[in-house]
Amino acid sequence: MKMFRLAWAGLWAKPVRTTLTLVSLIVGFLLFGLLQGLHTAFALATSRTQADRLLISPRFESPLPQSYLGQIQQVPGVKEVTWTGFLPAFYQDARKGFVVISTDPVSFIQVRNEYVVKPAQLQALLATRTGMLVLESFAQELGWKIGDKVPLGSLVPRADGAPWTFDVVGFVTNPSNPGSVPFALANYDYVNESRTNLKDRVTRFVVRVDDPRRSLETAEAIDELFASSEAPSRTQAENEYAQSDMATIGDVQRLTAAITAAVLFATLFMTVNVIRQAARERTPQFGMLKTLGFSDRKVLALVVGEALLLCLLGALIGLAITTVTFPLVASYLPNLSGYLGTPRLSGRVLLLGVVTAIALTAVSAALPAWKAMRLNIVDALRMRA
Repeated sequence: MKMFRLAWAGLWAKPVRTTLTLVSLIVGFLLFGLLQGLHTAFALATSRTQADRLLISPRFESPLPQSYLGQIQQVPGVKEVTWTGFLPAFYQDARKGFVVISTDPVSFIQVRNEYVVKPAQLQALLATRTGMLVLESFAQELGWKIGDKVPLGSLVPRADGAPWTFDVVGFVTNPSNPGSVPFALANYDYVNESRTNLKDRVTRFVVRVDDPRRSLETAEAIDELFASSEAPSRTQAENEYAQSDMATIGDVQRLTAAITAAVLFATLFMTVNVIRQAARERTPQFGMLKTLGFSDRKVLALVVGEALLLCLLGALIGLAITTVTFPLVASYLPNLSGYLGTPRLSGRVLLLGVVTAIALTAVSAALPAWKAMRLNIVDALRMRA
């Protein structure tokens, strides 16, 4: 406790310099946390995809005919197939939109096996033409319960001009990604028959293959089927699709790594200079402490302790701010949010920040602490005179 009080007092011997240094460290670790958080989030988003799953999308603008289903099922290596149609919708507030996925519910749950639905609720959806299974966390946010009839707004009009109306018959969960973006599952036939255009068209087919090692071969075979059709397809493995999707906003991982390195270098340069100057100014005090019986090791520990307090304090405050601001920053990257829902700062990033602060202390305080330990009392007191 005595050493802590001495280190704390020494740290604030120059309050203006310490405050400015602390602010710089906070900003440095805030940038470090945000950049490393994005780096980790992009890696996590890609890792959550499955190599045995193929996404069949339109090569151009024209949606794919639902009739492609039978031909895709006949391609060697195809194990299961489902399809999805996306109906953008909102409930009461147009600013809080979500997607109604019109599909064949049974095949969707088989292929998209990360989603969990109670069997009785799945049967209820099959038995209810206007039924809808809602992401459970989203339903709780809106206060929806089983049995509710909900009118939805959408830019896609119904043929009869009425609002889109669905009956909530159950809920969907995603244990591997609780923060999934809001969505609901509905019967394809109901949506397809009710809309005014793009009838019998789908947004995407999703395929599970027997052997992930032959995914490329299967994808090429599927695209070859429709190469000369009115709506050519583009088939990609899900992890490849995720990587190309995120690449639309640039090579984020390489960019974050480069900027992080620059931030750490600048922070290290500043911290080394501040600690070296502070130790030099306090040389007479170290001589006095040795005169009072402080050992060389205690003086070394005092210098290191001051540097550690400064670096850890800046790191902890900066990372705490990062934890609050990271979801907001990540929300401006819809590609990322589409895979992770509302991204949260990884605990690994926080741990890495603390380890970095300790490493920063070791590098910046090594030379000043060594000089203080080896300091001769007479030389130190002469500087005071």
